[in-house]
Amino acid sequence: MAGPRECGEAQGGRMSPDQIVALVLALTGPPATDPLFDVIAAGGADPRYPVHAAACPRPLAPFEIEGKTVACGSVDVPEDHDHPEGRRLALSFMIFKSRSLAPAPDAVVHLHGGPGSGIVERVALTATMFEQIRARRDVVAFDQRGVDTSAGAQSRCWDTLASDPKGLAEAAKGSAVPGLQDRLTRACLAEIAASGADIAQINTAQNARDVAAVMHTLGYPVYNAYGISYGTKLAQEVMRSAPEGLRAVVLDSVAPVQEPIYDTLALPHAEAIQNIFDACTADPRCAAAYPDLRARFWALMTRLETDPVASPAGPVTQDVLFTLVDGRNDYKAQLQGLTGYLPQIVAELERGETKTLMAVQEGRIALHPTPESALAGLTGREDEAMVQARAALRIAQMQALSDANLTEALTALEAARRAEDLHTGPVEAFEAALTEAAQALPDAQAKVAFGAAYLRLRKGDATLPPILALISTHFPAPEAARLRALAEELSPAQLAQVFARIGADNRALDRVLLSGFQTQMFACQEDRDINSPAGAAVVSARLQRDFGWPASLTAAFEGIVTEGFYKPCAAFTPHPRKGFHDPVTAAIPTLVLQGLMDTQTAPSWGAEMVASLPKGRLVVLPESGHGTLAFSQCARDLGVAFFEALEAPLDTRCAATLAPAFLLPDGSFSK
Repeated sequence: MAGPRECGEAQGGRMSPDQIVALVLALTGPPATDPLFDVIAAGGADPRYPVHAAACPRPLAPFEIEGKTVACGSVDVPEDHDHPEGRRLALSFMIFKSRSLAPAPDAVVHLHGGPGSGIVERVALTATMFEQIRARRDVVAFDQRGVDTSAGAQSRCWDTLASDPKGLAEAAKGSAVPGLQDRLTRACLAEIAASGADIAQINTAQNARDVAAVMHTLGYPVYNAYGISYGTKLAQEVMRSAPEGLRAVVLDSVAPVQEPIYDTLALPHAEAIQNIFDACTADPRCAAAYPDLRARFWALMTRLETDPVASPAGPVTQDVLFTLVDGRNDYKAQLQGLTGYLPQIVAELERGETKTLMAVQEGRIALHPTPESALAGLTGREDEAMVQARAALRIAQMQALSDANLTEALTALEAARRAEDLHTGPVEAFEAALTEAAQALPDAQAKVAFGAAYLRLRKGDATLPPILALISTHFPAPEAARLRALAEELSPAQLAQVFARIGADNRALDRVLLSGFQTQMFACQEDRDINSPAGAAVVSARLQRDFGWPASLTAAFEGIVTEGFYKPCAAFTPHPRKGFHDPVTAAIPTLVLQGLMDTQTAPSWGAEMVASLPKGRLVVLPESGHGTLAFSQCARDLGVAFFEALEAPLDTRCAATLAPAFLLPDGSFSK
């Protein structure tokens, strides 16, 4: 089975001593006199889309140095590309420079998922996921229009968020607040309309033209795209309607534009579970040891609904088993390899036993080889080879610990240097005093009023007068005088930090609305024409008929899509576009990577996608979930090889090595 880096979260390359020295010198030396990449310093390569520099989100360490390996900023694009003289939007971006001294000129743009889930504030994630591609190419990532750091003030709905801070706080803690989401959604839509922004332009077609604009003005007239999840849907639209300069595309965990992905919410889950049974059936020893596995699994699920199995960790219910199986899709959980144990877990639960399940849940079964598990397995022999093997594994243990300590130290060094450069001490003092004063307000009503006013500060300019007005309005004279004195000591740059922290401090409250709203802006406007409750009911009937799902489970998924899509979408005006849901047929070299454990985009959609692409190729990856590059070196290397030689045969043999071996009743494995 694959090791931690094969199956777990993608890792950045280990730093050499020379690289560590260079990074420490950069973090401790004087600030760079010109920390900008040339294209950013020049304001962009295309005057239609001006480029502005901005500080990158932190942390960047331990692998990046701002101005040398990574730079950030924004690109101004039209709200409506058909009317470039109108309103403008600022799209936040990051450029990760290639590690090569002779890089290929065609960069790769990462098209993130969602819709409504940005990437720019997750610098380390992008850096590690695309480390292999950076061996030869620059990587660009940007937050799509209306999303996270690319969401302008007019689509942030700060008045709406400030209107009910108490309700937001309760919802952020997990409490149910009846009607809150609908009230916030409708108020946010009204606030956007009143601002003059046109929410109808938050769509995939405009997004596709943004991709071309960003890449061209950042100096990449020819480029490649790597889309994941919704990013594959966006990539398809780029291929169809804005293909100028697009050299090649990787669609990782694909959502074909013709698929009603909300009606079919449960289908990827059904296919990912079915793929367990299919893999066992295709393995003669597994098939012999666990006959009729699908029927047995669903019979067990039905039984657990009313008759849980007792275990030391509590009752094993239907939900516990489903969550375990479904959780293989989460790369952070590092459950790759669990598939091989599931038939045995099912067989034991049928008998009321939980031995293997508990061993997995308690970490006593190492799903991925580690120095610790390898050391534990070295028994029996005591010759010189075994002595050296133990020594090598102990060195590996120390190396892993050293890497963790290095990361911690460099991240702390970067944070300390950043605080020193920004002179954050006065900001910290003012924030602490303001928090203390707010907590001392006499009653809940006064605290709610202050909270609302504090949230509304984000609507204005980052200047002193709004801060002073907040202080004088909400605090008695002695306390106000103390806060006013601290505020007046802040420089313009420090005031900007105060305003930036308002957003950071209240991110959990913002997410109550925006995490769903930013998705709904796209989905409710452009996907309602092919999604409906009736369509979801048809899918449920199919899952019961073809996959053996119980009605209670399909009903649960219908409830999820109703609450998350159909109901909130009633507040939006649909803006369907002719041809948007037609299959894409562009003759652009395309590699489709699809994981068999993917519970967000159906594994079968990979084949559906390449069926309409004249230059499409498909690689199906076992033991891989949503975003295959996060699950295996195989997926990452396939993407690199494809971009390097588009017409060359692709060696896909590594995919077969990911197929699981199954634990048999006698303790051996099927292969």
